[in-house]
Amino acid sequence: MKKGHGVLFLLALVLLLPSGLLANPWEMKLPFAEATITYELSGMETGEEVLYIKDHGRRTATYRTASTSMFGMTMKNRTVEIIDSDWVYTFDLQEQTGTKSINPQKLMIEEFSKLSEEERKSVEKNAETMGTSMMQGMQGTVEPKAREILGYPCDKSTMMGVTVYSIHGSSIPLLTDSNMMGISMKSTATAISEDPVDEKHFQFPDSIEPQPDPEADRMAQIMAEQTLAMLKDPEAFKKENKSLLGPQDQGDISPEDQQQMEEALNTLKGLFGN
Repeated sequence: MKKGHGVLFLLALVLLLPSGLLANPWEMKLPFAEATITYELSGMETGEEVLYIKDHGRRTATYRTASTSMFGMTMKNRTVEIIDSDWVYTFDLQEQTGTKSINPQKLMIEEFSKLSEEERKSVEKNAETMGTSMMQGMQGTVEPKAREILGYPCDKSTMMGVTVYSIHGSSIPLLTDSNMMGISMKSTATAISEDPVDEKHFQFPDSIEPQPDPEADRMAQIMAEQTLAMLKDPEAFKKENKSLLGPQDQGDISPEDQQQMEEALNTLKGLFGN
């Protein structure tokens, strides 16, 4: 993701914070212990994605097989992403490569645990104030239990041309629809099962050894530290990071950026709760 987009989502984090933050909000559990969700991908990118969930969301595995059509060319991609409480493992089955980076949720838990009770109260207060202001500024909206999908009540979140319907009280999206710069992409859940999930889905692909990604680790640490610093004292954060908070050029949003922005919305909902 480009630097501007990363900063934008850093600011958007406060929109997803729940109330009552004296308990650590990044240690929330999903409403079901295990699940398998199948998605249909349409728009510029077509294909299928399957999400496997275990341990109330502490472990997930996402298998994605898709094709992207652009300028008369078709690019195929097959990826696997496995996440546990400590690490995010990403595998490209086309290129036979893999990376390993720190789970941002782990860093958020660590940073929040460093706060005093008074600082946690400030975070809660500032999150509520800033969240309302930023939602208005970004023309974003949140509507609890806006519709039912596959028998599950879903909350609707809309921001920057991306609309996400997530299972109420969880971080799990069942419908993601985006239309930005004339580029349309959609992910629709077609089936959900809460049956036990086979452990085989959490095993690394054969012959691929994930390599460390120090740059991703560094950026995740910076984001965790800056997010809590911003919520503890917004004015001090603004003065110290004035160059980061200026207007960002959004005229060069690529399909890859758009997909990452959609995934960021879903991921951040998972990190902060609904």
